[in-house]
Amino acid sequence: MPDGNNFEANIYKKFNNRGMSIRVVYGEMDIYTSTRYTLKQIDDFVIKSYPKIKNRILNRPYYKEDIYFYILGKKKYITHDPSYKNNKNYFYIAPNCKDPVKKYKTMFLEFVKPRVYAIGKQMGLDLTSYTIRTGLFISYYGCCFPTKHQLKFDYRLFAYKKEILDSVIYHEVAHLFEIHHNDRFYRIVKTFCPNYDSLNAKIDEGRFEGDIDDYVF
Repeated sequence: MPDGNNFEANIYKKFNNRGMSIRVVYGEMDIYTSTRYTLKQIDDFVIKSYPKIKNRILNRPYYKEDIYFYILGKKKYITHDPSYKNNKNYFYIAPNCKDPVKKYKTMFLEFVKPRVYAIGKQMGLDLTSYTIRTGLFISYYGCCFPTKHQLKFDYRLFAYKKEILDSVIYHEVAHLFEIHHNDRFYRIVKTFCPNYDSLNAKIDEGRFEGDIDDYVF
């Protein structure tokens, strides 16, 4: 890129007056752009095209001071100092780690799988044979595939308090009883998660530790 940034990209041969077109892996979203575009121009394009995700999936400077993740509603500052590994206020990243988000995803899956199994059991289902996946899905936070025995959850949910994450799990597991978002579906959800509406509303507010913070991903 003209600004010196490197991207993981899939290149297909198409030339025009803006140069050769490429498909840029932007987080986990593919963006079609030109080799003449800068990182800022791509960021601006994404924000303009997807206003709901403003400040949620921008390229973050993980190796600068005061950068942080949220884990279950608690702010964790990124550190490369091994002595802070067990400090609850820090998220340790090895200095040679190229992708801090990969570690974050792994931790999320380690947490969410037992929760899915426990909530499934509470709802009378054995989900231990289900495949649990994660990714950055932009338009939804969870998805259920009953015929494939698969549940998918956006790893941004790991940033929210446990009860908010649980509300999304209840939602997706309820689809195993009712595929449509109808009255029966929401009766099932609210039977097991009575405060579902208030919890679900907090997701798009970006609320953590009582404050609103847009700087999540």
